[in-house]
Amino acid sequence: MYEFIRGKVVNAFPGLAVIEAGGIGYRVLVPVSTSAKLHAQSEATLLLHHTINTEQGEERLYGFATERERELFLALLLVQGVGPSTALQMMCAASPEELINAIVSGDVAALKRLKGIGPKRAERLVIELRERIAHLAQSASTGTPKGPTAPAGGAPADAILALLSLGYPRAQSEQAVTEAAKALKEAATTEDLVKRALQMI
Repeated sequence: MYEFIRGKVVNAFPGLAVIEAGGIGYRVLVPVSTSAKLHAQSEATLLLHHTINTEQGEERLYGFATERERELFLALLLVQGVGPSTALQMMCAASPEELINAIVSGDVAALKRLKGIGPKRAERLVIELRERIAHLAQSASTGTPKGPTAPAGGAPADAILALLSLGYPRAQSEQAVTEAAKALKEAATTEDLVKRALQMI
């Protein structure tokens, strides 16, 4: 239904961005690799995937900075038991390169470390997607630019907001980020904290 959105970035956190377009603020769920490229008050274009939960009547927009990110997200949705929320969590816990390489190389152990991915689902990801996303691995060497490092005081708060946007309770989010910060020390970016926290929840 929606192909892309172009507008001003009002807020951007790992997992969530608010884009103002045509005088309307759109809440767009985004992976860490996308949020790292967004800067408040700047113009941005995000490729979209639109979902509707017919039972709850809830609509959600998922946004991606590149077609490669969106293609990976859509591929994950093809696997039984992997819905949009799980796919987004996977893309927040690991970079596109890490996910693609793990799937293409058959690294089931790495996939099992992701939240919500058990042994059977990890094996299914490899079996069903290895050939389908093999072409994405060929461009992985280009890498994904990392976003600017957040101020030391702001990274934990931003990481907590990211977990809240993914649906985790505040108390659980704060505890996971606190533990992640202790493990990663002061130099940790928001992206690093979110990835580590998702492994601890």
